[in-house]
Amino acid sequence: MGKISKLTGERAVTAELNIEYRKPVPVDSEIVVLGWQEDEKGRNRFRVGEIHDAQGNLLARGRGRFVVIGQPVTAPVSA
Repeated sequence: MGKISKLTGERAVTAELNIEYRKPVPVDSEIVVLGWQEDEKGRNRFRVGEIHDAQGNLLARGRGRFVVIGQPVTAPVSA
């Protein structure tokens, strides 16, 4: 979930994080990790992350609130 900030160029800190473990996550099998932003209110970013096994079964889900600090990080522009 925190990696979304890198994609958006924002600097954000974790304010809340809740993880629901549904099934054991195997260490010797392929897994699929997904993450997305559900909502944005002021400086708050509400994000979700999920881990699925190769068959699509949900193994774990996390929900977090991230607070943007400072200005967005942008690459310098050359003239």
